[in-house]
Amino acid sequence: MKKILLPVLALAAMACTPKASQTKLSGSVPSNLASEVSIEIPEIQLDTVLAVGEDGSFSIVLPVSKEVAGLVRIGDVNAQFVPDGTLLSVEWNDDPENGFKVVSSSKKGVQSRMNDVNDWMEGFFKAYQTAEDKDAEFDKYLGKLKSIVKENPDNALGIMGITSLRGQIDAPEMMELIGTLTAQLQARPEIVAMKSSLASALQTVAGEMFTDFEVIQPDGSVKKLSDYVGKGKYVLVDFWASWCGPCRREIPNIKAVWEKYHGDKFDVLSVAVWDKPEDTAKALAEEKLPWPQIVNAQRIPTDIYGIEGIPHLILFGPDGRIVQRGEGLRGANMDPVIAGFVK
Repeated sequence: MKKILLPVLALAAMACTPKASQTKLSGSVPSNLASEVSIEIPEIQLDTVLAVGEDGSFSIVLPVSKEVAGLVRIGDVNAQFVPDGTLLSVEWNDDPENGFKVVSSSKKGVQSRMNDVNDWMEGFFKAYQTAEDKDAEFDKYLGKLKSIVKENPDNALGIMGITSLRGQIDAPEMMELIGTLTAQLQARPEIVAMKSSLASALQTVAGEMFTDFEVIQPDGSVKKLSDYVGKGKYVLVDFWASWCGPCRREIPNIKAVWEKYHGDKFDVLSVAVWDKPEDTAKALAEEKLPWPQIVNAQRIPTDIYGIEGIPHLILFGPDGRIVQRGEGLRGANMDPVIAGFVK
């Protein structure tokens, strides 16, 4: 009986422990680095500045809200924190001017878990630069993010994981992951907007007929998707922007398939989104794209097709029906997929 009773008593004591009603954040600023500390938590409309004491110390009592992330700014450096109800303190690097992090009194708190995730992410991106198989490493990265979401359905880490996965996985899986979050997190504006966009993506999956859109061009003319799609050819549509590095890196692959297959059966269309027309024009002059362009589309097509990230490629069939879209069309996949339809 004693072996059973002691754990039960321990659990009972834990169950009776009141939840923290506040989060104390404190720290000390090295001399001559800064005379004030800025604390921001946008989700709860908190934005305040604290004067640093003569000894460099500062402290603030915050409400407990493990669902949100805040920012501590000291001089030119800053760090994220979650007001999770634990005691939080600033921990400086060996060289204070190179930054600090917020640490928690509890190794099991959301703040400690966030620091672990940030350390993992920093290590991943360093290793990724020299990885031989970047695709395999990136798959591991996505797997880790998915596990972070599933393990943190009720706090800011779940939101961070979902945000990092945006545009990286297909709409059905993304909707499934969002469904694992608590109702409170799903009600947040950014998640509501994401779900709306994903719903659009689910309505424009392979097998569905294209949804038309029109865009006023800088010269005043109007161009429609239907000017190019549904005209008897397979059309690869590239949604891109001049500032998007991955978009620009995908262009050589698109040029290669255009040069190889364009003609009576196949063509390419580029649609510039989320970009300034003058920046698009400059990029077009640099890239010398030989296929048709729609510019200044902004969010019109991305809202319709639920596009969360760019570049995003959609292959339309001769009748305008969506044949394939997303990551499976990018990079080395592009040529064999298109060849399978047009050869």
